[in-house]
Amino acid sequence: MGIKKLVGTASLAGITMLAAAAAPAQASGLHWFQGQTPTVTLNGSTVNATGEVAGAGTSIVVTLTVNFTYPVSCFNPGKDKGPVPGQSQSGSSFTQTPPIPAVHGNASFNLSEPVLTPTAPASACPNGGWTATAGPLTITSATVSITSSNGGSLSYTQNF
Repeated sequence: MGIKKLVGTASLAGITMLAAAAAPAQASGLHWFQGQTPTVTLNGSTVNATGEVAGAGTSIVVTLTVNFTYPVSCFNPGKDKGPVPGQSQSGSSFTQTPPIPAVHGNASFNLSEPVLTPTAPASACPNGGWTATAGPLTITSATVSITSSNGGSLSYTQNF
């Protein structure tokens, strides 16, 4: 009888180990609240992003990245002052929140990123003695990236 009990215990342990190995890994559960992706709008040269997530654990960090392009005009200091076209440039600007607390796993965000026209690099002109002028700025897209305290991540991109 002692042997049968040992065999039964060993079999139960083996089944338990198999069941644990077959169980899927737990996902973080982070998702857009009620399936609604964030609202990302462009107003002049400022991008605004608002939204809400669920399954966030105790907090989220939100990053808003704005991508842009701009032309460069080159001015010759000599008699033919220009402008002549320079090389088009591109860049990105971003803002990031400190951790936003989640209430019962839900968290909302509201971010704005004003984008200023950068200074044109002198290398964009055919001659280093020329003056480079940037603009106007064209904002091409914005991406909202969210990470949660429970290891989840979400991303949404809006093209303009």
